[in-house]
Amino acid sequence: MKETGTDSSNSIALIMRIIERLRSETGCPWDRKQTPESVQTYLVEESHEAAAAIRAGKVTEASEELGDVLFMVLFLVYLYEERGDFSLAEVCRHTCEKMIRRHPHVFGNVNVGSAEEVIDNWEKIKADEKRVTGKVSEPVPESLPALMRAYRMLARMSNRQGEDLNDLAKQGREFANQSGEFVDGFEKTGFDHRDAVGALLVRLVNIARLKGYRAEDVLHNFLRKIE
Repeated sequence: MKETGTDSSNSIALIMRIIERLRSETGCPWDRKQTPESVQTYLVEESHEAAAAIRAGKVTEASEELGDVLFMVLFLVYLYEERGDFSLAEVCRHTCEKMIRRHPHVFGNVNVGSAEEVIDNWEKIKADEKRVTGKVSEPVPESLPALMRAYRMLARMSNRQGEDLNDLAKQGREFANQSGEFVDGFEKTGFDHRDAVGALLVRLVNIARLKGYRAEDVLHNFLRKIE
């Protein structure tokens, strides 16, 4: 049965009470000594485990792993709340404001004709937000899996160099040319095959992006087939 909003709120409140108990003087020694810096690594691990369960279509495991992710998120918020940095209410308010602001086609009067237009608007709104606040654009985190990081970097670059990076036919021709050069390099001394492989992978990630796929997911799905 689907939970009501009140049920969900009560569930979140219960998790926060459990965290409070764990952090108390009579709680858990391990939990008491944690800091945001020490906990963030577990958030990364739990997120990967949840993603794996979702990709595999394992609904029960996905429910459990998403619960672990939710707990780690709330645990981190609690730690910041303890220090007086920000509260759960502030986190929720900020993300609600952001989601409403970045979906003007839902909460405003902007018209879009496709999911691609939604993504373009999202990136433009993000860029405008950074200009207004003076916030410097952060690089794509190096901790991301390489194919995922390449996708994110290419998506950003496509807004600045869209004509070439968004031309599927041209990207296909470039991939064919690079593949030929890579094969020809087998007979050459001093040819850097590592860089050539890297260039081919990035090109493939971009071609997949233009076809509406994420190379990270495509590769995971294919590996599952041959495992």
